[in-house]
Amino acid sequence: MAFDYLEIADVADEILEEFGQAVTLTHVEPGTYVPGEGITNTTTTQAGTGAVVDWDAGQINGTLILIGDKRLLLSSLNAARTVLTAPVLGDTITDAVGVVYTLVAPLKTVSPAGTAVLYDCNLRA
Repeated sequence: MAFDYLEIADVADEILEEFGQAVTLTHVEPGTYVPGEGITNTTTTQAGTGAVVDWDAGQINGTLILIGDKRLLLSSLNAARTVLTAPVLGDTITDAVGVVYTLVAPLKTVSPAGTAVLYDCNLRA
């Protein structure tokens, strides 16, 4: 019998919705230079759900994770409860009170059997 990891993603989303907050994931795709027009970037946003928390003191190593960084547990589903486009390094997250963070390494996808269930992100203001 196959295990339904989409159901686990749905449960994770419900927990984050109850105990987390609404977040906006913004991705900027660099455009190409057009003479006379400059560079036109393409910006996409997605509404999602996540929990922004402090890193445990033992996880702050001064190299990848710095004092002041935040940890984001991000649902793999967007606000419409369909699959969220995976975040990438350099994307920004805006939390429910308007604080904007940049996604920096490490950025991990929790994906048993290849199905994204949750994104574990490092945020820097």
